[in-house]
Amino acid sequence: MNWGWRITIFLTCFISFILYMVVYSFGTTNDLVAEDYYNQEIQFQENIDAQKNARPYNKEVKITSNSDAVEITFPAHFDVKFTDGEISFYRPDNAKLDQKFSLELTPDNKQVLDKTKITPGFYQVTIQFTDGTTHYLMNKEIWV
Repeated sequence: MNWGWRITIFLTCFISFILYMVVYSFGTTNDLVAEDYYNQEIQFQENIDAQKNARPYNKEVKITSNSDAVEITFPAHFDVKFTDGEISFYRPDNAKLDQKFSLELTPDNKQVLDKTKITPGFYQVTIQFTDGTTHYLMNKEIWV
């Protein structure tokens, strides 16, 4: 085989590789972690303070996934009278599957979320609430 064929084979392989990479890159998503990442970065110290405020409850808050629901259980001694709260399910691999729910505990300090609204997979769960003066924030992980 002379050098002309080798150059042709090399260029064909190289062009095929470039075309493959172009097709592959169009199929890959490049979602941001959050649309308002700049504002979240500004509030970073506030989030650290909120995590410190929630530290007494953080280990005792349990998130379990059963066949038809996701259950969030707060400890029996949870006595914070929160005025506003939110539960965020963040899906690292696909931002379109992120979910947000308002925090509405039953009298026995539980909240049950319908599993049909949450696509199965790995989620980072953020529970945040405020009692009017103090902000609380907890981070958990769960497979649904």
